[in-house]
Amino acid sequence: MTATAMSPATSATSLLLLHTWGGDARTWAPALRFLCAGGRAAEAPDLPGHGERAAEPFTLAGAVETAAARAADAVRDGPADNPADRLVDVPENRPVDRPVDRPVDVVGSGLGALVALALARQRPGAVRSLTLIGFPPAGGPAAAGRLAETEERLRRAGTAAFARGYVDGTLRGPDPARRELLRRAMTATRPRTLLDSLRATLGWADDEPPRPPGSPCLVLRGAHDERVGAEAARTLAGQLGGTYAVVPGAGHVAYLDEPEAFAAVLGDFHHGLDRAAGGPAGRYGTEHVPPMRHSSGPPTPTLPER
Repeated sequence: MTATAMSPATSATSLLLLHTWGGDARTWAPALRFLCAGGRAAEAPDLPGHGERAAEPFTLAGAVETAAARAADAVRDGPADNPADRLVDVPENRPVDRPVDRPVDVVGSGLGALVALALARQRPGAVRSLTLIGFPPAGGPAAAGRLAETEERLRRAGTAAFARGYVDGTLRGPDPARRELLRRAMTATRPRTLLDSLRATLGWADDEPPRPPGSPCLVLRGAHDERVGAEAARTLAGQLGGTYAVVPGAGHVAYLDEPEAFAAVLGDFHHGLDRAAGGPAGRYGTEHVPPMRHSSGPPTPTLPER
């Protein structure tokens, strides 16, 4: 693979992209067109139990190991001539005890946000910045109810019908190709994996309350995300000592709903890290949220502003 020169407008820091619940690496394809403009390097792995790894059980520990291995690969391999080259089948069982030459910008959506946050806490030297999209999920009774409801729907309808209903009720963008990416990925995921990964995501703050991850953090939300409200996202940003930003026009899976706008907001955040502190704001900018004390559990989601 031949490396290309970096565009002056492109961050030289590699990206690690962690897919949403029920998704896989290929769901990043629409966004990669914009994220990798100018030759920026990116890695988008299948998490355990997803995509080409559907036969494997999902565990959070295994997902973090995958993320750590691919963080090292993103730096080692450098930029790609074709963003789609990052989505070819690559063995996932690499050793992860080698050091990362340079930290990467880690971006996770939903389930991927849970993995990204765990990676930043367990291997801080691998992470330059952390972006959490469509996070946090519901906590308390709402979380238990969602898990039980999902299990019942999977049992009664089967995975294919469940996936169709989930995609139709979650994605706002009209592009049928992008909807098909998530629908196919979820249909190919075993019900046990969907439930195990959902349980891990919903229980994200049960054992360890929110605390700053030690690297710059952006909590990113689709403007029309009905699963994670604006107040919940702002609260999380404050708990993590990070910033909060919105993707215009997007719902819960912002990188699939509005890939160009998503890339623009993410680029503003990363270019702000590249520039000296106090540099000019980007097109959308971010809202800094003062650090606050965390509660005993995750913030309660609210409906988005209308």
